[in-house]
Amino acid sequence: MVLYRVAIRPVMSFASPVQGDTLFGAFCWSYRYSCGEEALTELLEELKSGRQQIIFSNAFPGGTLPLPLGIRDAAADFEKIETKEERKKAYQEHKKLKSAKYVTRQWFQKLQEGDYHGFTAGLCDEGITEQTVVHNMVSRQEGSVKNIEGSGSLYGEDEFFVGKDQTYDVYVLSTLPEDRLRTIIEMMFQLGIGKDKSTGKGAFEVVGWQEEKELLNCKRSNGFVALSNFIPAQGDPTEGRYKTLVKYGKLDREYAISEAPFKKPLIFIQAGGVFKDENVKMHYGRYATQISMIPGVVINGQTIAVPMQISM
Repeated sequence: MVLYRVAIRPVMSFASPVQGDTLFGAFCWSYRYSCGEEALTELLEELKSGRQQIIFSNAFPGGTLPLPLGIRDAAADFEKIETKEERKKAYQEHKKLKSAKYVTRQWFQKLQEGDYHGFTAGLCDEGITEQTVVHNMVSRQEGSVKNIEGSGSLYGEDEFFVGKDQTYDVYVLSTLPEDRLRTIIEMMFQLGIGKDKSTGKGAFEVVGWQEEKELLNCKRSNGFVALSNFIPAQGDPTEGRYKTLVKYGKLDREYAISEAPFKKPLIFIQAGGVFKDENVKMHYGRYATQISMIPGVVINGQTIAVPMQISM
């Protein structure tokens, strides 16, 4: 398996968080368009059996990685601080840490080796502005805006906007040939990620592609940090620090207009969760099946695991 780092730049705003399971679904659609439905069915069987792998991380602001959950800087320990000025500084750093999600690659690699001293200097924000965009409600029967019985015809949807120079990093762990993998991924981002693709939302351009070796070369590790949301498999480690979220998924493309467009709700461990494991594998989690009334629909609930020296 080879780990790649893919740099992407938004073409316009996007309406869904760019997360690993969403990227996998978009990849499958692009693979189907490029290679055919039969080829996709064969690939999914290979993936579920473990003979092939294609796992996506969440998208992180360029040059950052998820902040491992629950880490502390000993220098900010309030019980050991004597002066008022130091206490004030430690309080400000702690407050910043509560809402932080990302840390620079340089500091992340220090954290991997167990060096937590001063890591709050490397905290980063998402660089995203979330806005509610108001739309008109269009009648499906007449194709025009109607104000039926005095009811409102406006509704709002949240969209994410970024600066024109903002890029994101997505990590891909795969056994597929690099040339085929890159072709499908470039198509995937051009077609768009998440909802409202038909109006151009969620389109990205690939601006960088390279094999990633540094992240997997931790000199000493006793655990890992997850690079995407994932569904734990039986036998996965349970001792760790993590947060969960429930995802209420919806089917994509032509399946989205079927009689049953929704997936069953699933509980995921959020990216940035850390778990103890003396023999860290390259990935954890499992595929989720039977999550839709349409047969054959699967969710890739796996995560890329980055080795790390952690303390509980």
